[in-house]
This record gives sequence, structure tokens and C-alpha cells, in this order.
Amino acid sequence: MLRNVEIKVDLDSLNKSINITGIIYFEIDFHRYYPDEYWSDFVVIILSWWIKSMKALILSKKGRTYEFDFMDGSPVVLAKKISNEEIELSCYDEDIVICNIKQLRDSLLSTSKKVLRDIERKKWESDEIEELRSLTISLERYPF
Repeated sequence: MLRNVEIKVDLDSLNKSINITGIIYFEIDFHRYYPDEYWSDFVVIILSWWIKSMKALILSKKGRTYEFDFMDGSPVVLAKKISNEEIELSCYDEDIVICNIKQLRDSLLSTSKKVLRDIERKKWESDEIEELRSLTISLERYPF
């Protein structure tokens, strides 16, 4: 059974020192969170990593696995392509979740755009922000 999986970032939690940190997590079926609902990490860097993994996953053959890493701690989500429409997400301390690849891609794209709009409003700039901006544009134009 397909599950609803979204990538969430709490825009109110974004903070910039050297890097931009904030709350970022996977939301499963609107009520479960991985690693947890208040996981704070390097949002811009992680979203960039995840876009790269998503692009590779979209084009990969069935059976290939890609990581959706977090920087702080050891949480990792392994995404395995099981068909052109579905992926299997494995979280180390959670059940295996099957979701629609397009829905997860759209959530990643939407969340990245929201983060970039908030960063632009705050007039923050860095090489990492520029990389996320470029990767977000490329994911939006990526063949599906």
C-alpha cells in the first residue's frame, strides 16, 4: 500500500551562522516523523544532497538504492527504486514505507522552493544557497 511521504522544513526555525540550520524531517502519513518532528540539521546542505539523490533515483534502474542522509547523527533514509512509479524507503528504526516517487519528488521540490523564498526574503547568501538554487531549478526541469 502506498503511503504519503513528505519532506518538511519549519521555516520559522531557520537560523544562519556559518551554515543555515533548522528543523527538517520526513513526515509519513501525516502523523509519523523521521528522525523526529524537531530534528535540527543543516537544511540547505541536506536539501542539496537529497535533490542529487532524487535525480539519480528517477533515472536509475529498478533495484538501485540511494541515501537521503542527515548531517547530524546517524539517521539515514535508504530509497530503493522498485518500479518507475514507486520507491521503498527504509529508515533504520522504522518500518519500510512504499511511496510514489513523483509525490516525494514534488514534496522535495516544493519544500526547497519554500526554503529558498524564505532565504531570499532574509537576504542570506552563500555558495551552499546558490547550489541549492541551481539544483532546485534542475530538479524542476528534470525529465520524469
